[in-house]
Amino acid sequence: MLHHAPAIKLLVTSRERLNLQGEWVFEIQGLPVPPGDQTEDLEKYSAARLFLQSAQRAQVGFVLSAEERPAVARICRIMEGMPLGIELAAAWVRSLSCYEIAQETERNLDFLTVSMRDVPARHRSMRAVFDHSWRLLSAQEQQVLRRMSVFRGGFRREAAEAVAGATLPLLSALVDKSLLHRTAAERYDLHELIRQYTADQLNHDPHEEQATHHRHSHYYLTLLQEREPALQSSRQKEALAELIPEIDNIRLAWEWAVKHEQFDLMRGVTWSLWYFYELRNYFQECELVLRRGAEMVRARLAELGPGGPAPQRARLEGALGELLAHEAFPTFRQGRTGEAVALFETSIALLRPLHEPAMLAHALAHRAVVCWIMGQFEEAAQYLQESLTLSRAVEHPWQLALFTAFLGVVRHEQGLYSEAYQLLKDAMVRCRTLGDPRLISFTGSFLSRTAQALGRTVETQRLLHEGLQLAKETGDRFGIGLMLERLALAAQSSGNELEARHLLAESIELYREIGDPWSLSRTLTLMGHIILKAGDDVEAEQGFLTAFKIAAEAKVYPNALDALAGLAVVKAQRGAVEPALILATHILQHPASTQEAKDRAGRLGAELEAQLSPQQVETVQVQAQAKSFEAVVQELLLNVRSFL
Repeated sequence: MLHHAPAIKLLVTSRERLNLQGEWVFEIQGLPVPPGDQTEDLEKYSAARLFLQSAQRAQVGFVLSAEERPAVARICRIMEGMPLGIELAAAWVRSLSCYEIAQETERNLDFLTVSMRDVPARHRSMRAVFDHSWRLLSAQEQQVLRRMSVFRGGFRREAAEAVAGATLPLLSALVDKSLLHRTAAERYDLHELIRQYTADQLNHDPHEEQATHHRHSHYYLTLLQEREPALQSSRQKEALAELIPEIDNIRLAWEWAVKHEQFDLMRGVTWSLWYFYELRNYFQECELVLRRGAEMVRARLAELGPGGPAPQRARLEGALGELLAHEAFPTFRQGRTGEAVALFETSIALLRPLHEPAMLAHALAHRAVVCWIMGQFEEAAQYLQESLTLSRAVEHPWQLALFTAFLGVVRHEQGLYSEAYQLLKDAMVRCRTLGDPRLISFTGSFLSRTAQALGRTVETQRLLHEGLQLAKETGDRFGIGLMLERLALAAQSSGNELEARHLLAESIELYREIGDPWSLSRTLTLMGHIILKAGDDVEAEQGFLTAFKIAAEAKVYPNALDALAGLAVVKAQRGAVEPALILATHILQHPASTQEAKDRAGRLGAELEAQLSPQQVETVQVQAQAKSFEAVVQELLLNVRSFL
């Protein structure tokens, strides 16, 4: 036709391109679907409208309830807007709820079928559609496609070649046949229903299935391990940009390694996995995946028994010690400090006899962080001194930078500002040499605090703005929150209360989002002081009480004491002088109080004592000694307004 009528134009729809010279290809995607968990304005999306129209045709009078709107959005996303799949799913509303339809669609491709007589046989089920397309593929195309079913969340060309044996011509052919989609981000992905179908094909050959999963696990865990140097350097942003899209593949790769007891592969990647999750602030998931690995290793150790071969026991104990150390930190980050302490103690006990200085140093230093957060400052310093000695012995620059910064922070809490400044300056030099944005922003935030305490205002501002920029570039929500918090303190010290309040509100929102009780309780207390200064003692009181409750439950005693100081100020302003002085006395006497908290409580105590007689002051001191701080904590937790 084109030869005899070159000016003719034909509009042709086809599953695959015609491969004619005069062909102009317009790729048709699925119907627009609601993004995320959005259920508002559901009817604006044509995929949802098609589902509702098909459901009403299947069941006259069908009305979508508010409770089932999320399920319809989920069905549309599973189908990726595929019209036939949506129609087949909607046909089930006579028998199932939309929630049940979504569940069945996710786990059973054969669920999507109808028995209507006027529908062509190849359109009566999704399996029939795919069977037809499958038969048109070459044996090599079939092999590559079924192997690709192991990927999750898409994949890059290099991964397709390593895991599925896909060459560029094969990838191109599958894209042309609409069985594979190439995204704008230079990635490939399979429609979820096609993935289910090809996974069934892979299941028919258990040997090929296992070999493919093994290659997939090895590829992605090796990729993560190889990015360890980049994650510790100025290339961190680029490494994260590469790894974040692979998160689903990394999850699956780790699960496979755990299930099949790939001890050496797991050990090689545990640090990178932990740091990747830490940089993304995925504390809950980090704890979960590492716990699964630890449980598997612990079970193998139990099977081996105490009389098992020494080399094998040492191998397993080393793996368990490393996994527990990394599991402990996200556990602590979620506020379960007691559990974290137990995990760290077990980890350290396992690692000490094995002569693994780098891993032992990691466990000791992060155990020190928990001591610092709990107000056990001298114990924290001792752990850090040991960890630094081990890190120097193995010349581990990343550990030396971070652990030196930790020690500087502890010295600041103890009021040793000059020593803290020198340690943090040394740490910052090391951080800049490495180029790790997280280390630079973290160290800079605490160096800025110490610099501010020493009156180095210009240095404070420079460090904070640099750190905020770095944290934003890498998407580090914790780092952004920390910098906003420090900028708020700097703004407050310069008298800009409104700006300080705005910055703290942003910081608080970020800490709530990532689930960080340590940082959240601290910023709520800071906000309480700003609100109190503005004259709203009721709102300030609520902020102090909330901060106290969060900190006390997480055993973050320095933060709890800071919040208690805020409550003492509220009481003093309301005329309850003696109860306020009791609280100030507890803060001054408690070993977990930071120097800043002691200074604040000391000033308040002096003001309050000036309003009392010597006999009244002595009575207050007796009352403070009669009631332990633990009793104060319990009383406040049971009845947060009992002091007011």
